[in-house]
Amino acid sequence: MSGKVKTRISVTVTPAYIGGLNELVEKGLYLNRGEIILEALRILFRSYGIEPFIKMVEEDVEKPV
Repeated sequence: MSGKVKTRISVTVTPAYIGGLNELVEKGLYLNRGEIILEALRILFRSYGIEPFIKMVEEDVEKPV
């Protein structure tokens, strides 16, 4: 499945963002900052009606084996 391939990206953020991310981790709401960012992306995609994971699964089903 193509969803297993991962690409690392780099984002530069201000200390305020890092502080907020760290606070969520310290409160035990997330395991790490990366997990928070992925969740934020899921929420953003949903708000715009974008379902990239559903599309990826559909594309994998359509590919001949």
